[in-house]
Amino acid sequence: MSKYSLNIAIKYGETLREFNDKSEAEDYFISYKDNLLNRLKAISTQTSVFFLDYTIESLKKLEKWYFDLYEKQSFEQVGLTQEEFESMMSVYWGEVIIKNNEDAKWVVMEYPFSQKKYEFLVSKGLCSVSVVNKFHDLYRMQSNKRRTLLFREYNRYFAR
Repeated sequence: MSKYSLNIAIKYGETLREFNDKSEAEDYFISYKDNLLNRLKAISTQTSVFFLDYTIESLKKLEKWYFDLYEKQSFEQVGLTQEEFESMMSVYWGEVIIKNNEDAKWVVMEYPFSQKKYEFLVSKGLCSVSVVNKFHDLYRMQSNKRRTLLFREYNRYFAR
C-alpha cells in the first residue's frame, strides 16, 4: 500500500464510530439499521411513490423518489433531512442485497487501520461494502446521469 493510500485509509478510519468492543458495535449497528428501515417504511406508507418490497427493481424507485425530493428541496415535507434520507437509502440498499442473496449477510468489523473503530458492512463471499453513508450526496455523483446508481451498484457488487 502506498503512503498516499495509507493516509486515506487512516483519515477514513477517523470518521468511523468508536466502540468499546465488537458486541457494543453490533448492538448499535443492528439498532441503527432497524430504526432506519422502520422509519423508511413509515414514511413510504404515507406516499404512493415508494413501497418497501426489497426487490432489486425497488432501488430504482427509491432513487427516483430521492431525486424528486432533492429537486423540490422537500425532504422536510416527509419529516427528514436529506442526510437522513440518504442514510435510509444506504441501509435499504444493504437490506435488498441480504434479501436477494442467501449467502449475503450483515457484518460489523473492526477497521484495520484504527483501534476500536468499526464498520457496518454487507458481505457476500469475498466482497464486503460499507453501507453507512454509502449514498451520501448522491445528487453530486457525476457517474449517475441516469439516476440509477443504487440499482447499478447492486449489480456491480452483488448480482448473481
